[in-house]
Amino acid sequence: MALMELTMMSATGNRIKRSRKRITARRWARSLNISLHASRFPHSARLAFNPEKALGQRPSSDKNGFTLLELIVVILIIALILGISYPSMSRGSNILNLQMAGRDVLNSFRFAREKAISEQMTMMLIIDRNERKFELANVLGEPMRAYTLPRGVDIQRMTRAGSEVREDVMTVRFTPNGGVENVGIRIAIGGRSRVQIISDPLGGGARIEPVWEGIR
Repeated sequence: MALMELTMMSATGNRIKRSRKRITARRWARSLNISLHASRFPHSARLAFNPEKALGQRPSSDKNGFTLLELIVVILIIALILGISYPSMSRGSNILNLQMAGRDVLNSFRFAREKAISEQMTMMLIIDRNERKFELANVLGEPMRAYTLPRGVDIQRMTRAGSEVREDVMTVRFTPNGGVENVGIRIAIGGRSRVQIISDPLGGGARIEPVWEGIR
């Protein structure tokens, strides 16, 4: 009887050992298979095992959006930069517009001179301070061409032979031999940025000169 019990206990122990060996072998094979799969497909391995999903947690993301406070700070910084740079940008735009208007007035002088030479007729450039207009006409008073200064650009001062012209209208004559009267036209934006167009009686042409701040 005792021998039979020993035999049964030995058989039971052997079955338990074999079962443990099979379980260990399965676990080792499973771990080896996962290791090989992870080495070949690392991304798939990470997707296959997600501890956050296993624990029932919401997966986290490395790409977080901006918070409301961060957006407000960014908007304030942009507004501050624009507030600082706007005066400089506005002044630069005014200077550019003034230079373009000065070149257009200079072209009006040159066109009047060329027209007087080609037509062999005295031409008149009629300058209206209030209308901010430069109108070309022949000696008979027939209008031929007109140019108006852009909005914001005004005629600040007109001179003839070095003396200021107080009237609102001044006429500049261009002779058939290329001559022109000695006149000066000062245009400005806001009374600060200024340029002047000065005729050259000897050469018959004209030029642009800047007028610096504080110079009247």
